[in-house]
Amino acid sequence: MTRRHRIESLVLLLGAVTLLWSLFDAGDDLVATVGRQPGILGAFLVVITVGELFRVVMPSGRIAAPVATGAGIALALLGPVYGLAEFDVAAGVVTLVVATALGLALVLRTLLGRPAQWYLVAARTVGIAITATLMRLGDGDGRGVWVWELADRSPWVVALVMMAAAAAGLFADLVLTGLVQSERWELPATTTLRDELGEAQALTFGVLAAGPLVAFLAPVIGLLALPLGLLPMVLTYVAVRRYATNRATYRQTIAALSRLTEAAGYTPAGHASRVAERSVAIARSMGLHADQIQELEYAALLHDLGQVGLRSPIPDGATVLAAPDDQRRIASEGARIVRRTEVLDDVADLMERQTTPFRHVREWGEEVPLASRIIKVANAYDDFSHGRTDVVSVDAALERIHLGLGYEYDPEVVEALIRTNPVPGPR
Repeated sequence: MTRRHRIESLVLLLGAVTLLWSLFDAGDDLVATVGRQPGILGAFLVVITVGELFRVVMPSGRIAAPVATGAGIALALLGPVYGLAEFDVAAGVVTLVVATALGLALVLRTLLGRPAQWYLVAARTVGIAITATLMRLGDGDGRGVWVWELADRSPWVVALVMMAAAAAGLFADLVLTGLVQSERWELPATTTLRDELGEAQALTFGVLAAGPLVAFLAPVIGLLALPLGLLPMVLTYVAVRRYATNRATYRQTIAALSRLTEAAGYTPAGHASRVAERSVAIARSMGLHADQIQELEYAALLHDLGQVGLRSPIPDGATVLAAPDDQRRIASEGARIVRRTEVLDDVADLMERQTTPFRHVREWGEEVPLASRIIKVANAYDDFSHGRTDVVSVDAALERIHLGLGYEYDPEVVEALIRTNPVPGPR
């Protein structure tokens, strides 16, 4: 087990242990239990499998399958079903059905040539197991808190317990997924966990509400509760997917605009995208919020746009080698162009302050956004290294940056640059 994949391996192991527990909890009557509830289990199996095939990738890279997750939570919460035998199965049976559906979906995704992330299946399986177990505490026949409802207790008590059980399972799923993402992207765990819990809150709350809605409709309308209860979740999924698509298109438009200086010969090919990529990596390492990172990425992509107003190009497009007045003039011109869009004023502000030396912050207390300081360091790194990634070029670039440490460049940003900078070969 490598250090890089240690957490992911632990999540997979936890998922495997959960499956073994599910087999033990289901007991010897697993086949008989499935035989008593073929309609319910079959319907949920199909919905979860199909829902897992329709994922949405958020701008931060988070992968969500809201329909599959909502259906899995609904199965864990399910009790009486109109027209069918009461769903009084053990928590292990519920977990096995959900895990089977998720595994089947991943096999289909693999056959379709799509990436298969088994850690997502493991995390979701653990979350469903927690929800199903909490719903059945205090009762050995599989009905759990539904016994209270059948005993004429207040329905709102059952609703509260349902929401708490669903929230606990979903929280465990998000935490495990966030820890794996933290390891993969080499970011602080607090940053990825915050993004997991905060991004697309409507989607998260929709998933949380879908399960109890299906479970409360089932005693009245039977299995029709499954499509009707998940319909709001499907509509939310469509809206979030459209939002993510629009964000991706918007980003592509800005990236295309950033290549204007490359096409005109003012900057080297790929310079803007490299600076943006490096800026985003630094920002994530420093714990910036997803919305701040988005604005930072746009500003980094467009940071050299002001060079189109130059009479003659700067050698190699390296603004870091230009005179301070020229740097400020280029930044101001780029910000002026961006402000004409009337929708990117905050991005323009970041662009305009990117040339401000760090000593203005340290000595004069000037307010310079952290994002602007990040762009300044990322741009200097790419200018000094000429976009190369070999050890000699990287060391030379870092050495030049260290000469201006605390004067031109923010030491904390430079430290984050080093922390996120992959260097090939031995140092």
